[in-house]
Amino acid sequence: MAIAMNHEGKCLFEVVHPLFDKPEEKCRPEGLPPIHMSKVGKFSLIALRGYLVLMFLLLIFRFLTMAGSFTQLVGH
Repeated sequence: MAIAMNHEGKCLFEVVHPLFDKPEEKCRPEGLPPIHMSKVGKFSLIALRGYLVLMFLLLIFRFLTMAGSFTQLVGH
C-alpha cells in the first residue's frame, strides 16, 4: 500500500490489488534462531492444548455414547 500526500496535506492511501502488486522477497527460516516465549505465552499455549484435547475426548465420548457403546454399563 502506498501513502501519498495531497496538496492539502492529507494522507491518501493507494490500494493495490495483490495480483498486481510487486512480488516481495521471501525469508528462509533455516537460519533463524528459535523463538523465545514468555512464561505467560507458554502457559497460554499449554492451556489451549489441554482444552483442545479435552474437547476432542468429549467428542469421542459423545460419538461412542450415540453409537450405543455404553448401554451395557449404564443399564438402559
